[in-house]
Amino acid sequence: MVRAGGYAGVRARRRRWWLWVAWPLVVCAVLAVEWSLLHERIEADIALLLASGRDAAVAPAPGPVLPPLPAAPAPAADGAVGSVDLRTVRACGAGQDCLVRIHVGLRPAPEPVAVDWTVRLDDLCGGAGATLAGGTVSVPAGVDRADVVGAVRMPDAGATALTAVTAGAGAAASPAVRVPPTGGCAP
Repeated sequence: MVRAGGYAGVRARRRRWWLWVAWPLVVCAVLAVEWSLLHERIEADIALLLASGRDAAVAPAPGPVLPPLPAAPAPAADGAVGSVDLRTVRACGAGQDCLVRIHVGLRPAPEPVAVDWTVRLDDLCGGAGATLAGGTVSVPAGVDRADVVGAVRMPDAGATALTAVTAGAGAAASPAVRVPPTGGCAP
């Protein structure tokens, strides 16, 4: 009785065993030849890859120093004033007219309230301060906010900050706003 594949199948398997031994030997031989011909270049490439994250950081050229913002001249809320906010309406810079919006959040009162406001300028490089604009807003009874839009002339300075300050109904101040936002002082 002869089985299908019988002795011929076993012989074919015995003939293929050398392929399993030969392919790793061929790969090792190719790598050895490659290493013998290109080892300097391979070592240089590996050294370059390993050193790429360790390059000494190039120090940037000294540029303008961004000074800290000044402390607020008054608390954020006081009396009838619940909050004060100052924003530039458009981008503006040194030596330009700057349009600003001042928002005063109020605690509703049963009688009309007069809110005095000023826009304070701080020169962040020189340390000088000045009042650029101001006025009074009459707020009817029961109203919870007052908004003012005004123009201020910015001086020729590298870094300035604007702050809105209220008086009358309550002495409160907005957070300082940099104008221009990226301005800095010479080192």
